[in-house]
Amino acid sequence: MSNVFQFMPISQIAEKFPDNSWWAKYYKDFNDEHLVAYYEGDLTLPSLNLDWHMPFPQQEEVLLFFINGNFTVDNLYNRETDGAIGLMVTGNLSAQNIAVGGQEIFVAGNVMVAEILYGSYNHGEMIVEGNLNAKVLVQDGEYRFNVDGQQSIVCSVNVWDTVAVCHELPIDIREVLVDDVFLDIEEEEIDFSFHMLVTVLEEGRSAVLNWNEALQQKKAVHLYFTKNTIHKENILKLTQCILMTDDKPYFDFEEHDAYFKVQREYIDADGDKQNANIYIETTQHRYFIYLNDDQSVSLLMKTGVEGDEWGDITEKSPEHLAELSEYWIMLLTCVNVAELYLPNIEVKYMQDILQHPVIQELDPYGEENDGFWDGSKYYGFRRQAYTDEDGYCFAARIDIETPDGAFYFYTLDNDAYVSRYYQPPNHHARQDMPFLDAKRWEASERYFDRFKQFISQKMGTAAGMEDQ
Repeated sequence: MSNVFQFMPISQIAEKFPDNSWWAKYYKDFNDEHLVAYYEGDLTLPSLNLDWHMPFPQQEEVLLFFINGNFTVDNLYNRETDGAIGLMVTGNLSAQNIAVGGQEIFVAGNVMVAEILYGSYNHGEMIVEGNLNAKVLVQDGEYRFNVDGQQSIVCSVNVWDTVAVCHELPIDIREVLVDDVFLDIEEEEIDFSFHMLVTVLEEGRSAVLNWNEALQQKKAVHLYFTKNTIHKENILKLTQCILMTDDKPYFDFEEHDAYFKVQREYIDADGDKQNANIYIETTQHRYFIYLNDDQSVSLLMKTGVEGDEWGDITEKSPEHLAELSEYWIMLLTCVNVAELYLPNIEVKYMQDILQHPVIQELDPYGEENDGFWDGSKYYGFRRQAYTDEDGYCFAARIDIETPDGAFYFYTLDNDAYVSRYYQPPNHHARQDMPFLDAKRWEASERYFDRFKQFISQKMGTAAGMEDQ
């Protein structure tokens, strides 16, 4: 390989260093024995080892690879992460796998990694002035990725945790990477090995598994609604679903561009009976579906124009009811999602957790010392409800901060079910979880399952210490 590079004192190319690179900022005192392996033009290699002396045993003073063009390599790696040869690419860097640490890797263009991108330990940094794309990002410490453009990672792995996040869904790390990169495959303990990963790459093997099956929902799904007809049975099922709590005679929500309100039969403050009904508001129309006293169904519609009156559309043809049918199916689908996920976290379980002595020792209002860190996720607790000076009531809840900085909130704001909310990364307000965002609901489910495992061990450990 040495015959494709020119070897020269680093001082001869110092003027080529980008201003925001380590080399331009810090490395000033070069002598003629400090060499750069320089390549002019686009370069393709099967592999490149950045460990000291390994690429060029006859040129032991090579401190830097400088490729003045695009660089394509199958596997780029080094074993010693306390220090290693640097790499500077003025074009794009394309690789099958990158497993590095202990040096600066500077890329003026884009970085594209087909499989694993692993920056190990805290003695290194990758600076990318373009975009960064990788299938799997593996992290084990404070290695820094400084990306000016867009960053796209399909799957993130934190080796201190047993969970990877793929397509925003948490799955077991052992379903992402091959067993060869782990020193211990016991059920509750995983010891990831950077050196074993490098060995796999040196041997030309892939360390990535096909995790598509692991992302699929494996539990049996029993739908609450199995027919889409607008009839008495479905209307009554809507008024009896999990979203209908005892504290008020209706539930409502927004989904996409529509507002839905389902009201059960009840006696109002004036003593009058109100029949079960559903109100649907779209961008174009308002629909009112209600049960008559004889249990027949009536359909009304009007436009959103002020002053427009309700018109009976009960006997209209299916073609005239196409929009109503679309939003009716949307409503049933949303309730199916609620019935699928909301019963899985019991109110009593949440109450017991928040009253446990381990949690009671934490800050009661979730302002400081309010939770636990498991290596990649933070679990926070507001162990009791309270009302602020403005009269706003804050419900008791459990928060999960995910590895990408998103939050899932599990809140005790009613007696029927645990409400769930979501806060995207870099946002400062929680959001209702759209019922039609199946991935978000599945992620909330999986993160809470991980929490249950963690908190069970935490409480069990605390109880064991008290018994000693």
